[in-house]
Amino acid sequence: MNALITLPLVVAVIFVELAVGGVFLIWLLDRNGQAPTGFLRLTASVDLAAAGIAALLIPTLPTGEGARLANLSPGPLAAFGQGLIVVTVLMALHLLTTIIPSRGLRAIVGILALVGGSGTLIAAAISRPVAPDAAFDIFALLALPVAALALGGSSAAMLLGHWYLVTPKLSTTPLQRAALVVAAAVVLQLALAGIAFARGDLQAQLQGPLVIAAGIRLGVGLLMSLGVALAAWWTAKTNTQSSTGLLYVGIGTVLAGEISARVIFFLQGVAI
Repeated sequence: MNALITLPLVVAVIFVELAVGGVFLIWLLDRNGQAPTGFLRLTASVDLAAAGIAALLIPTLPTGEGARLANLSPGPLAAFGQGLIVVTVLMALHLLTTIIPSRGLRAIVGILALVGGSGTLIAAAISRPVAPDAAFDIFALLALPVAALALGGSSAAMLLGHWYLVTPKLSTTPLQRAALVVAAAVVLQLALAGIAFARGDLQAQLQGPLVIAAGIRLGVGLLMSLGVALAAWWTAKTNTQSSTGLLYVGIGTVLAGEISARVIFFLQGVAI
């Protein structure tokens, strides 16, 4: 029952992660003007679509008795719902700045979208109390923004790879940086999993009813994703087509891991 109650929240968080991570990669790659304009517009469009889908889920988020049954706090959940509207508006403005030839304005709006999106994700994390004597887990507050870098970064990196198919002479630096962002985010997620192991939370998940989800999170979402991201970074030096193919695989492994991780968190309160 709790899994069904929290499902809309899990899906909404996943879409916000995708949007926020995509904005970060645009901001990072656009700083030196090397990112293709078409990539900026396509990625910003995907980010807006993701935020919009999350906003459409607001009426389905648990409230009242449903939130209580799922051990969720109505206040932070309401803030999360309001944040989804703000994030969607910011994503629309961000898309608009990819049409207006002003990199400075795009950077400012991008930072606002990052702040708004990160705050919305933190509200979602706070909505899941970890213990009667603790309103939230500090590592859970870190886990969701880091997850945005992994999921949104892998999506944006995969989209970027397509530009090398039509522009072979495009510098490989942006693609390599994008792959490294994903790899760095996964390394941070591995650190969070290590902390969960040190606290005994991870062992409990590996021995509990969500053992399959925990296994997917560790084996596919973290270890496999790290290997794919590093391989994409390495192959981008000489073969951007192969790198793009690896990034396709990467978004699948990261997504599988994120879904598993969010299910575990909102059901068990464990950030891995």
